[in-house]
Amino acid sequence: MYIVSHLIKPVSMQELQQVEKKHSIRLPLAYQRWMQLYGEGTYSGWMNVQRPDPEVLKPFVEYDLWEHTDETPINQQQLQECVCIGTSVDGDFLAVHAQVEGLIWLPRHDEQITLWPCSDKSFPEILDQIYCGYYQKDKPFRPAYYEPWNEMRTYTFYHYTGKENGLSMKELAGLCQLQFAWDLVIEDEYTCKLFRASIGGYVRFNYAYEREIALFSEQAEGQQETEDQKMEVQKTEDIQVIREIRQFLLAHYCTEVKQRRE
Repeated sequence: MYIVSHLIKPVSMQELQQVEKKHSIRLPLAYQRWMQLYGEGTYSGWMNVQRPDPEVLKPFVEYDLWEHTDETPINQQQLQECVCIGTSVDGDFLAVHAQVEGLIWLPRHDEQITLWPCSDKSFPEILDQIYCGYYQKDKPFRPAYYEPWNEMRTYTFYHYTGKENGLSMKELAGLCQLQFAWDLVIEDEYTCKLFRASIGGYVRFNYAYEREIALFSEQAEGQQETEDQKMEVQKTEDIQVIREIRQFLLAHYCTEVKQRRE
């Protein structure tokens, strides 16, 4: 699996054990191992893996979003006892409950709550199983990648007008592939992502609308310490690469419209 960034913020075993003790639950071992290795982040662009959160599902007790029958893993009142460990980009919830063996899937656009086993597989493999089963896919997203979250992440969005000037976005993505060295390229009919670990991110070309291009990167001006680790300072040449990518985009009919940092 490709890891987008080296700036990883693992979640300690002590923190996970405290959640288990306080809420009398058992977090899946595969999830615990993953969090201790890579921390919070986004898996293959579709699943946000998060710290266990007991508050997320409590407001949904008052709403009849899901059916609750004798076959349903949990009843409506038990929603407030669930601990959420992930959300999909579509708004689905992945949770655990003290009285339920397995992972509870609460879909955003479906009334049926389903239960998925916590096997001896790795956590990404379990997520692949849910992805294929729920979304009815023949195979999981490949190549798989994980984007750890940290406060250095910067998003810069560009408005693209190259099509009017005779350069399609797909052609621009091809030029960008040739101009810079990339660690991983993921491309289909809807999007193209060019990954480079040294910048801690990637460039995303939105083929579907042919207007939006985004640069996801990390820029460190100096050393920064957290409780768990000291963040590594980016090399000057890597920061220069980010600047060169921006210059490349600006030189090819891209206008910066928004930039933000998490």
